[in-house]
Amino acid sequence: MFKRVMSVTLIMFFLLTTFVQASSNNVAIEGIEKNIETEIKDARTYVTLESIASLSLETSVNGNEINLKNEDVNFKFVIDSNQIKVNDLDLNFNLKPYKKNNKIYLPLRFILETLNYNIKWDSKNNKVIIKKQEKITYPIKVKNGNNEYIIKKEPEKIVSLAPGVTEKLYALGVLDKVKGRTQYCNYPKEVKNITNIGSLYEPNLETIIDINPDIVIGETHFKEKHLNKLNSAGINTVAKSTATDIEGVYEYMIELGAIVNRNYEARALVSSLKSKATRAEYILKDIKENEKPSVYYVVGTGQSGEYTAGGNTFISSLINLAGGKNIAKNIDGWSYSIEKLVDNDPDIIFGAKYNIDTMVSGENYQSLSAIRKNKYYTFNRNIIERAAPRAINQGLKELIKIFHNDKVDKLNF
Repeated sequence: MFKRVMSVTLIMFFLLTTFVQASSNNVAIEGIEKNIETEIKDARTYVTLESIASLSLETSVNGNEINLKNEDVNFKFVIDSNQIKVNDLDLNFNLKPYKKNNKIYLPLRFILETLNYNIKWDSKNNKVIIKKQEKITYPIKVKNGNNEYIIKKEPEKIVSLAPGVTEKLYALGVLDKVKGRTQYCNYPKEVKNITNIGSLYEPNLETIIDINPDIVIGETHFKEKHLNKLNSAGINTVAKSTATDIEGVYEYMIELGAIVNRNYEARALVSSLKSKATRAEYILKDIKENEKPSVYYVVGTGQSGEYTAGGNTFISSLINLAGGKNIAKNIDGWSYSIEKLVDNDPDIIFGAKYNIDTMVSGENYQSLSAIRKNKYYTFNRNIIERAAPRAINQGLKELIKIFHNDKVDKLNF
């Protein structure tokens, strides 16, 4: 049975750091007889290469390149480089392996989480528990609300019914398995070579059936009737709701990794995303609440009405993480009004260029401080509206550059 990897919050990171310091630079891991040697650098925990053998990993060094492997996973690190490879997946990390006193130090948390260790704080015994979780194997069970899906084997042909799904599959390194995608799937550029199966709302079912995929993966905009027809045709389908917060992206990627048999890659990717989110929180931790700009994200504007990201959306959680205050945090969903916008008068407005242009030229928006003071910014809406890894890898940095430009260089990614 498929089990989710528990998410690790910022406070858990600091609890682990505190534990390491309190343990004379040794970490105890359940199932490992000897402690492993660690060092704290820039509020991060690193482990020596010599200690890696405790985790049943073979190690080799070739110049600046370090390889760790077991029967399931192969890590490739380069000293003083942000580039890390896990199996065939290339990742841009915000931590760099380094060498000190002839010892090589590697990011401990990343290695542990990739190897499927769960890290949690035991408040009763005042210690960190680092425990290996069970290996994920087919068949797996995936739940979404009241629906339950059984995935019996690794899919070789996939049809994506949403741009966000396509992006996530690309992030896991399995774009070559995607044989069908919607007309709105435009990232990465290689998707142009994949069969177009129509729109999100009205996909061409005949085209999908002709592809004969092992699985069809839909997201928020799927219609139940379409999935039912595909199921009737003997095609396995999975439908997931778009994540509504940062933690939801992590959970989504872990589940998707299990579906496509990229468990180690998914955990490595999620660990790298968590590390970047944690870094953002760390560099912004001293900013007082009254120093955070009030922010308005333009989803739609003009004659069609005002639309933005309410407090129960992924975009709102990303704004918070980047050190902004969403003026629409008290609403659910996307519908707003010009009256609310004027009353809340945000310090910063950002959104797609055509929406920003509408506001800049529109009579109704000239009283807004952000318009008068030229505090409006164009932003690629696909990056943050799809709730995919790109939102953290790229979008988070771009938002911090807008909100707190003096901090962005400290992100290290």
